[in-house]
Amino acid sequence: MSPLITLGVEDVLALHRRQIARWGGAEGVRELPAIEAACNAPLVVHRQEGGDVVDCAAALMWHLCANHGFLDGNKRIGTVAGLVMLSANGVALPADAGLQVEFIGLIMRTARGETTRQEVAGFLRQRVV
Repeated sequence: MSPLITLGVEDVLALHRRQIARWGGAEGVRELPAIEAACNAPLVVHRQEGGDVVDCAAALMWHLCANHGFLDGNKRIGTVAGLVMLSANGVALPADAGLQVEFIGLIMRTARGETTRQEVAGFLRQRVV
């Protein structure tokens, strides 16, 4: 079994800066401990719960979207960071317009506090290729 590849705080901060530069919005951190906790979540899920890469990426995604650690772009960075983590571990979602609509809905609900980490993992698990 290959070791789990995760994203550290610096990785997430760099991804956030790139997303803001490309798509616009306010750059900056609102609450660094929230970002640090989100980046640590995959390892906690992996080590303490025996979670697989999908569970771990979902944890990163959920925490970044739900905890609003950045001034702007929390949904974007949660989505991008989760997808990058999946990809780095050899897992992908299909490029499908219908899936994109469902995924956006999931991320919006997550940012409003209407999902659980387990729901995000379940959504991803049903769709990974």
